[in-house]
Amino acid sequence: MANHSARLSVHALFLTALLLMAALAGVTRLEAASTPAPWSPPEIVLPSPMRHPTLACTPAELARLQTAWGAPASAGHKAVASTVKRAKSAIATRIEFPPRGGHHNQWYQCEACQVALKTVDDTHHKCPLCAKIYSGYPFDDVVFTRRHYALLRRMLDSAWAYAITTDQAYAEYAAKVLCGYAARYLKYPYHANTRWNVVWRKISGGRLFEQTLSEASCMANYLAPAYDLIHSSTAMTPDRHRAIRGKLIKPMLKNIDKYKAGVNNWQTWHNAAMFAGGVMLHDIAWMRKAIYGESRLRLGARTMSWAANTTAKSLKKAGNGFLFQLDHSVSSDGMWYENSWGYHFYSLSALVITAESARRVGLDVWHHPRLKSLFDLPTLYTMADGTLPRFGDDVNSRAQGRQALFEPAYAAFHDTNYLKLLGNTPSWHNVMHGRDLSQAIPQHALGSTVLEKTGHAILRTGGQAGITTAFTFSPYGGFHGHFDKLSFVMFAYGHELAVDPGRARSQAYRLPIHKQWYKATISHNAVLVDGVSQKAATGSLALFREEAGYAAVAATCNEAYRGVRHSRLLIQRPGYLLVVDRLRASRKHRYDWMYHNRGREAHCSLASDHVILGELEGGEYIKDTASEVSDAEIRITFPGKGVALQLLSAAAPGTMVTTGHGVGASVTDRVPLAILTRHGRDVVFASVLEPAATGDTPAVKEINASEADGVICVTVEHSSGQDVYTTKSPADLRVMFLPDAPPETTP
Repeated sequence: MANHSARLSVHALFLTALLLMAALAGVTRLEAASTPAPWSPPEIVLPSPMRHPTLACTPAELARLQTAWGAPASAGHKAVASTVKRAKSAIATRIEFPPRGGHHNQWYQCEACQVALKTVDDTHHKCPLCAKIYSGYPFDDVVFTRRHYALLRRMLDSAWAYAITTDQAYAEYAAKVLCGYAARYLKYPYHANTRWNVVWRKISGGRLFEQTLSEASCMANYLAPAYDLIHSSTAMTPDRHRAIRGKLIKPMLKNIDKYKAGVNNWQTWHNAAMFAGGVMLHDIAWMRKAIYGESRLRLGARTMSWAANTTAKSLKKAGNGFLFQLDHSVSSDGMWYENSWGYHFYSLSALVITAESARRVGLDVWHHPRLKSLFDLPTLYTMADGTLPRFGDDVNSRAQGRQALFEPAYAAFHDTNYLKLLGNTPSWHNVMHGRDLSQAIPQHALGSTVLEKTGHAILRTGGQAGITTAFTFSPYGGFHGHFDKLSFVMFAYGHELAVDPGRARSQAYRLPIHKQWYKATISHNAVLVDGVSQKAATGSLALFREEAGYAAVAATCNEAYRGVRHSRLLIQRPGYLLVVDRLRASRKHRYDWMYHNRGREAHCSLASDHVILGELEGGEYIKDTASEVSDAEIRITFPGKGVALQLLSAAAPGTMVTTGHGVGASVTDRVPLAILTRHGRDVVFASVLEPAATGDTPAVKEINASEADGVICVTVEHSSGQDVYTTKSPADLRVMFLPDAPPETTP
């Protein structure tokens, strides 16, 4: 054993020497070639001497906030004063702690109506549809969560107000809240976001909140920063320090750490909490665990442990730390693996807290090669209404206005692309980071782009309509991913048109509607086979092209349905979007081409007979249906406020067209839809979607599609002529615009 330890020590010292040599070599290259040195993981150390605040802000950042507070005529004063104003109101209120920990919002639902409840009071919760009153656990506990967070926000505002004004009254209020939670944390009953899963309950629950995730977020966002800000105040006696550290921070960290989540948004928050809590405990073991995870190598000396932990082999084994998350949970394009903008930003928030906490104690993890890509990617996705496409479990995410993320990112990278998202209005975050608000914000139009590793393409073709289409062929995103391969969303005239519902606004994850509608294929602009949802699958990019007057993307997916090969081609002109689907199989199938569009209704003169869609998984959520079988071209209109959409689909024998409306943000938010149903082994759908400002006459008059010797030919007749598209495979696209004239150009 002694010889083994000696060999490890020599090995560790050798690794340390190599890293130091590499660092020196990097400095030499920087001086010689003026290029940045390669980033390497930092050694985990604490500042010496240790001063507070050090986690919530640096001395320079605090000085900027204090300067803005003390200068009422300054641009940033209002942004800082609003926090002090809230704190002044907070300390005038009575501190009341809920009797137990809080519960997850997904339980705040009427199970019969599958809709969010309305709060009557702390113990009465009413369904807005059936009027049933719910009381007791877990409904009361969801309200307790709101009360906990309200108290935590008042605590943090007061801690900041003390740091800015040095008024001890604010520190005393924050200290009372912290000590109140220290006195209660281990007395609050342990609970979890599950009733029946015993294993999950054991590893994932908490006391203040129902999940290690929620307790980690609480630690990183509220408890650790507030404690840091008042740490040196006269309100903090030795007994209070001992109580907060020993009865709140330490036991909460131990509870969080019992669940090793691996590739997971939970783990990013676990890491943020362990780093922040470690700083406040002055314990580098927690900080190291947050950055590197837990290596299987056990070395005693700090330097040896650091050297071993920086090897690629050891980092791979660690499996949970900040560095592991960046290497394994993020695509090479920069997308969080769950392929949902909501969870992308949620996870990025934790990564930023960790990076900022590390920076403030003198450690650089900002310049990990993949971290910047998480900020760069969303700058490419903005739709015509300013939102990001609602893929996966998301509601209405935007990149604009996320000051808490992009201000620190701009301070770290100085990338002017972020300025368009941040704007020049004074805010807490740009005051603290000291950004010069007089600099010009770059203005540039976004073009079409494809992110092959992430599995998305964005089509932009300008013109009066400003059509923007987002297409997904991405890997399945796990729990928060959807069965939506080769689906798309479309925006035009500043409005959302083609809809992906994302998730219920009320987070109805545990209710049947989440699995049967939101997550299911039927709610997406995709093709349903034999009435059932896709399997977890990944598509493959076959074509991406941007030319004068059009942009095109094609992808294939052969994994979503056994024995079915599906290829989808999108061609976007300034005035319309053409969608061509080819499905091939060895036996006959039913194919339902789904399309959901914002508007008042889906109107088709052919659809007249009411039909029940019970044969489709999720069909029970589609209401007010009308249906008809037709051999002719199908025309469906979606009138709306400000913009309408015309859907034309090329004729095919025996096509059944169905209109109705499905679910949007909740069961009370209805979204018109159209379904085109065909049967066969080999089926082709060719449809053109044309948005038009309300009152304008659509330009597209007719669409025809034919197939001969495996070659599909689609002709779109419009008021200016004829567009002809031929394709034999997704990668083989030929385009001709008639009359023979230059195609309409993008302004």
